[in-house]
Amino acid sequence: LIGASSNRAAIGARVKVTVATADGERNIHVVVGSGGSFGASTLAQEIGLGQAQRIIALEAYWPTTGIRQWFTDVPLDSHIVIREDSDEYETRELAPIPLGALP
Repeated sequence: LIGASSNRAAIGARVKVTVATADGERNIHVVVGSGGSFGASTLAQEIGLGQAQRIIALEAYWPTTGIRQWFTDVPLDSHIVIREDSDEYETRELAPIPLGALP
C-alpha cells in the first residue's frame, strides 16, 4: 500500500480480503502497522490466505481520507501494489530468494 493523501507508508490503512474456500467464503482483515519494534518488519503486507481457491474481492480502506478501493479477481500468490490515488492495482514480479545450504 502506498498513500498519496494519507501517509506514504499507509500506516492505519485497513485491508479486507474475501476468499473462496472449499467451505465457503472467508474474510481476512489486516491493519497496516508501523513495521514493528526496531524495524523488525517491513511495511509490505504479507497476507496468508490458507486454503483459498481464489480471491473474490480485496478492499483497501484509507481512514485519513475515507477512500475505499475494491478490486476483484486478484490473482493468488501474487505481489501487488495499491496506491491510494489509483483505481487499479499493479502486479509486481519479484525474484525468488534462493534458499540453499549455508557455507
